[in-house]
Amino acid sequence: MNEAGIYIASKTKHAWLWRDLRAAGAPIISTWIDEAGEGESADLHDLWERCISESKGCKTLIVYREPNDVLKGAWVEIGAALANGKPVYAVGLGGFTISKYRGIKHFPTLAAAFGEAGWPGVVGSPKP
Repeated sequence: MNEAGIYIASKTKHAWLWRDLRAAGAPIISTWIDEAGEGESADLHDLWERCISESKGCKTLIVYREPNDVLKGAWVEIGAALANGKPVYAVGLGGFTISKYRGIKHFPTLAAAFGEAGWPGVVGSPKP
């Protein structure tokens, strides 16, 4: 477990953004972002073991959802973080009943969420 890092929960289509932010210095510990393409995970049990372990052991979990995104695995990751007392910072999670849980803090932008997590200025404009 890496309690110094940020775990990212989102759709796999956003993996490029998390890799770019990690390359820019953000302490992103989510290993799923390196195998987010179709068929890149050789062992799905191992993938889930890591996702759960990383999300429950992180310093902060940031969940990111765009309006048309249908979250799936992110719900498990959010639950693991919350069950272990980790702060969850959410962008785009409004409208779901879990968004009312007091352990989730909402932000209008990724930049604001990363700033609260101690990494101001790491998020610029997203790629088109």
